[in-house]
Amino acid sequence: MTPVHNRSNKRSNRLSRRKFIKTMAMAASASAIDWSGFGALAARVRNKQDFPVVVIGSGLGGLVSAAYLAKYGFHVTLLEQHSIPGGYATSFERENFTFDVSLHATVAEHAMPQMILSDLGLWDQLEVAYTPELRRIVTNTYDITLPAKNPDGVKRTLSDTFPDEKKGIHAFYSEMEQVIDELWNGRQSPNSMMAQLSSLSLAQWMDRHVTHPDVKDCMSIFSGYYGLPPEKINALFYAIATGEYLVLGGQYFKARSQDLSDVLADGIGAFNGTVRYNTRVDQIHFDGKNAVSGVTDHNGNLYPAKAVIANCPVPALVDRMLPKDLIPKDFALEAGKRQTSLSSFVVWLGLNRPLDQISDYEIDLAGTGSTDHYELFSKQDLAESGISITIYDNLFKGYSAPGTTTMTIMALSDFAPWKPYEADYFDNRKAAYNKEKERIANRFVQRVEERLIPGLSGMIEIMEIGTPLTNVFYTGNTEGAIYGYDRNLPHLESRTPVKGLYLSSAWSHGGGYTPVMMAGRETAKALLKDFTAAKI
Repeated sequence: MTPVHNRSNKRSNRLSRRKFIKTMAMAASASAIDWSGFGALAARVRNKQDFPVVVIGSGLGGLVSAAYLAKYGFHVTLLEQHSIPGGYATSFERENFTFDVSLHATVAEHAMPQMILSDLGLWDQLEVAYTPELRRIVTNTYDITLPAKNPDGVKRTLSDTFPDEKKGIHAFYSEMEQVIDELWNGRQSPNSMMAQLSSLSLAQWMDRHVTHPDVKDCMSIFSGYYGLPPEKINALFYAIATGEYLVLGGQYFKARSQDLSDVLADGIGAFNGTVRYNTRVDQIHFDGKNAVSGVTDHNGNLYPAKAVIANCPVPALVDRMLPKDLIPKDFALEAGKRQTSLSSFVVWLGLNRPLDQISDYEIDLAGTGSTDHYELFSKQDLAESGISITIYDNLFKGYSAPGTTTMTIMALSDFAPWKPYEADYFDNRKAAYNKEKERIANRFVQRVEERLIPGLSGMIEIMEIGTPLTNVFYTGNTEGAIYGYDRNLPHLESRTPVKGLYLSSAWSHGGGYTPVMMAGRETAKALLKDFTAAKI
């Protein structure tokens, strides 16, 4: 009996591994996507007015889903609790400054976002700027700048700094390049580099090549973008996501990420869809056959629907929007065993002068008291954690008004330290909360002033501070999560066991601009297939 059991487990593991590789490939490769079929599927639904769709939330996943369905003639209503579209892909103004909420860099041009936006006919309305470097990394022992769009330059820079690890450095980045080559050229196989990395963590992958902790810090520098430390993040995911930065270069939507969200929202309107702001969905309704029939908002307005696409947090669906007796036990268990991702602590600074003494765009500054760059994931005092500094005016000329500079200081943050302030925060009793957030923000400024920008505190004209509770307030994301659920489990499917309910967000498909835009397209197509097959 034991050998049979082992064979079954091995077969299951192989299937899971193949599915994982396929999922990773689809997440970044235009060649893995069927770009045809939307029009043909939509044409098979004769009476589209009989198939209204409600989308809950205008994050990028919801915007993309709504845009696709509206483009092909369906009656789409997108309901957004905030006054603007985009979720975290938004901006806000304070006096003479316009701050980006989240975007530092992504990969859009020549990659999946461009493919999706071109498919929708919206790409030409947008422009991207390329980051001037891949990353600058500053610790107590070294200060290096990795060049942009130059894999050989990255290998050379790291090898010059850590000559004893040259062989491993070259091997690591060559394998990353090999993954991108296999991905773009459809060369996945059981013995491919993609297959070899699919069962490893990033930490295990690095251990194959190098031993020095500082080298590992540099190799894993983008793990902060993905919300997990190297011990928990999958090596293949990291190779694909970071490999695109390495080869194509980091990019930024001009003039702010809000432009991307606005273009999608305007596109929905141009396709005769509807976007309603300041509208929070309270409940999803069902007919006598336990199929979705509509939603009601916080004012009691009813929106009929044959299908609902949830771009909202999955915990909100389970805890608040769905009738308890209609939630399948397996679905609730699957959602319940997952852990929310980290949140963020951000200090937005408007400076009263240019920063002529520094030309870097994005700089990582290690935590104090240690050379361990992984401190940004630690449980110690957030004020001393690893931080990321972004100087937006070093990205393109004219980002800020003449004679000023826009910058941010950011750290990943657990929600737990902010939990004690939650009740008072939402009751507008914020004295203790404000004291703590200002303590951390001022320490961040002090550290940057000491290590990078002398006199920074005297340049500050505007300072805004965002905490995990700020994220909850503006986006509704559970615990202020910025990546939905942690990435250490396979993503949820677009289809749910609830008839007519679909998922399209970081909570279902993983956080980041590309994954959620992919989620939007995948979910819209899944819904269309179900419409044409009369499954809903």
